[in-house]
Amino acid sequence: MARLAAGDREALRPLMERHHRRIYRIALSYLRDPEEATEVVQETFVRVFQHAGRWEPAADVERWLVRIGVNQAIDRYRKRRRRRATEEPLDPRPDGRERSFAIGDPSPERRLLGREVGERIDAALKSLPARQRAVFVLRHYEDRSLEEIAVALSCSLGTVKSSLHRALERLRVRLGALQA
Repeated sequence: MARLAAGDREALRPLMERHHRRIYRIALSYLRDPEEATEVVQETFVRVFQHAGRWEPAADVERWLVRIGVNQAIDRYRKRRRRRATEEPLDPRPDGRERSFAIGDPSPERRLLGREVGERIDAALKSLPARQRAVFVLRHYEDRSLEEIAVALSCSLGTVKSSLHRALERLRVRLGALQA
């Protein structure tokens, strides 16, 4: 990171190789869309390159990258939500072809049930405010400590704790019927 901050463009490659998977996992758990998560990773490292001079040598590189990645995922999520409000959804299989199933695949009923549960979980996560969603994703999908989350999101430990508590309460209410 110090080499990149000094203007060495070649220093970006090892930084990306070391950290791109983590940023992708965070973005994917936040956005639930592999293509969008890939774009967030790209945008994150573009930002890192553009703002490398702002990096403080005393700061942890991974935390700095995670903070940028989370912010990029939040921005993309907000843009996507605004864009969807003005667009009509498309039929996922406009050609009308049916999906073939291999032997040993779950039954169509089980597949449908799994898809419905996944959609309910996605909807519940999407209903969370941005900070609560970011805290939940970093804690439960990335297994980050509360202290690491506070640093990554530039907020106090108390804010992280209350955001996580509120996120869990909202998810319990929204997903209560799944517990049965």
